[in-house]
Amino acid sequence: MIKFITRALTLCGFLTVAMAQEFPLWEHLLSHYGGMTDATPVPSMKMGNHMQMSLKGKPQPGDEQRAQEIVAAAREVLARYADVNVALHDGYKPFYPTGRIGEEVHYTNYRFARREQRQVDYRQPGSILYRRTPEGMKAVGVMYTAPRDSTPEQLNGVAPLSIATWHRHVDFCGGPRTLPPGEQFGPGAQFGPQGSIQTEDACIAAHGLWIPVVFGWMTHVYPDEKPTWAGMDMQMESNTEALR
Repeated sequence: MIKFITRALTLCGFLTVAMAQEFPLWEHLLSHYGGMTDATPVPSMKMGNHMQMSLKGKPQPGDEQRAQEIVAAAREVLARYADVNVALHDGYKPFYPTGRIGEEVHYTNYRFARREQRQVDYRQPGSILYRRTPEGMKAVGVMYTAPRDSTPEQLNGVAPLSIATWHRHVDFCGGPRTLPPGEQFGPGAQFGPQGSIQTEDACIAAHGLWIPVVFGWMTHVYPDEKPTWAGMDMQMESNTEALR
């Protein structure tokens, strides 16, 4: 109990200081929980300015079977949560939807997501992926996660690197709270998840908030689509432009 109170007071103090500063609160939270470097032992490559993708590993015995079992579990998740209201009832919350037809929205249960940092439950993932259609939200995929400092062996233990592609969001430069939305979000932005700034020096020169790694490693599984495992054709999530 004492430990919980201490953590709560620390977080309250952090939030008070953050709100008094020039950057939005959500950027301070990303910085607080993000990584200090995008260096990783995982064989990877940069895709665009802000996406780091794992490279395919050497196939190991049992990889295909493991992957099929994960896909089967993900398909069960989509069947159970075909109705988005069931997901909402079970504590999954949409991560900044824009309301645009065609967008993919992460519905995240933060308790399950925190548990994934220790052990993945393939039938109760941290996030379910919904696509907005004219008929409503359609469950299309599942996202499993791993700590941002994971080793190749740890990622492979969750989903085989010879089949799954993992990604991290990296080299993020947050803009000040007074920044016009067009400079923080969208393909023409200077700051933010799609911004043109991609180095610490450039971010500091622009008076931004540099965050080397946002969140941890993630892998997307789409049981009824091709490719089943999202890979090198992935784009930065379109619904991040609603973060303001």
